[in-house]
Formats: sequence, C-alpha cells, structure tokens
Amino acid sequence: MYALRLTERVYLVGGGAYGLSDPRDCNIYLIDGGGALALIDAGGGGGVKRIMENVRGLGLDPKRIELLVLTHCHFDHIGGAGGIKRETGCSVAAHEAEVEEVEKLGPLTLYEMAKARGLEFEGVKVDVRLQGGERLKVGEVEIEVLHTPGHTPGGVSLLLREDKGLDLFTGDTASAQGRLGWINGPGCNLDEWKRSIKRMVDLQPDRLFPGHGVFVLSGALDHLRLLDEKMNAPWINIVTTADFR
Repeated sequence: MYALRLTERVYLVGGGAYGLSDPRDCNIYLIDGGGALALIDAGGGGGVKRIMENVRGLGLDPKRIELLVLTHCHFDHIGGAGGIKRETGCSVAAHEAEVEEVEKLGPLTLYEMAKARGLEFEGVKVDVRLQGGERLKVGEVEIEVLHTPGHTPGGVSLLLREDKGLDLFTGDTASAQGRLGWINGPGCNLDEWKRSIKRMVDLQPDRLFPGHGVFVLSGALDHLRLLDEKMNAPWINIVTTADFR
C-alpha cells in the first residue's frame, strides 16, 4: 500500500508511472475535504483494488469518497470508474460533451486500444454532467471546474484553492516541463488546445497536477508558459502524426 502526500489536501493514490497502481493507469489524485473525499480520474481499470488499498493505507475510508471527476474520456482515465463506483458508491462527474462516450464507450474512449493492452471494462453512468464553471463541494473545500477542450472535446481541468496556493489538475491538457501530449488523437482540436493552455497561464497556479508524468509543487506558471511557447511554435501546426507523451 503506497500513496504520496503532495499538499495538505492532495494525495497521489494511483499511477502506473509511480508504481502506485496498474502500469496502464494515469495519475490518480485524492482530495481530502475533511469529512468527504474526491478522486480525480480512475485509471484504466486494472488498478482499482490497489487504489482502494492505497486510500486505506492513508488511514482513510474509501466509503468517504463521494465524487469521482473524470478529466476526459480516454480509457486510461475512465476504465476504473465502474469499479470505483461499486466500491465506494460515489457519484461520477464528466463533461456533458463526453457523457455518451463514458457511458457507452464510444470511439473517443480508445476502447479498442485498451483491449489490445489487456484491459476490459464497462461504461459507467455519469451522475453529474459538467459544463464548466461549477463549484463542486467536497467536505470543507470546493473544486472549481474549467472546461479546457483541445485534447478531447469535453476535457476539464480542476482548481483547488488551499491556504498556501492554487492547485491546478490538468488531466492530459497540460504536463510539467512543457511536455506536449498526444496531439493527433481522435477529437483533438489544436486551436482549442492552445486557447486552453493560455487560459491556464492566466490563472497563475502555484502547483500543477497533470494526468501523466511528474507533478509540480511550486513554480507551475513557468511550466505552463513553456508549454504555451511550444504549442504556438510554427512547427507544431505541421506535426500531426507524432505522440510526444
């Protein structure tokens, strides 16, 4: 049982890159709101048991997880949603543009790619349909929802204000160190993605918690500015077949 405490409120409880859950999982974050808990993303489905064990290892009861927010509909972020919902009874939130994908596993989920990697999972009912601008109450804190399309049409990012700064959870819309994501995936819109990054820069977050790769505990704005610079470089508009993640 392993987990990383990142801030007073935020823990990393899953993620294949860190050996915390199944190798095919994205980063999975837990927000402790005091009486209630929330998860951000669910992984690909193979790591649900370990994620629950990691939460228990923190001395927290998974049954206190009231909300699971899916940042977008790719399989490595939604595959575990059904299992987590059964384990905890939580509500599942996703952007309204991707509800059908999450519930019926349409092409944007990359489900065929998941099966090729040995993952099988089912669609899950979306209880909370997001548009952007919502403030989701989790115990003593609020999570602000931002619609940040580009990587997928219904991508969302999440803001959490803590006493010592502003946390930004970006899914696959932004990564640390200016790393570019998968810019040729189904539903990708590069112009919208560029606008979403500029919006993140304007927010001036202190910490950056992406769906893949390393997290940033200070100076997040510098990482976003570097990404903004890369996204608007002349060569990005002719690179449409590469996977930079």
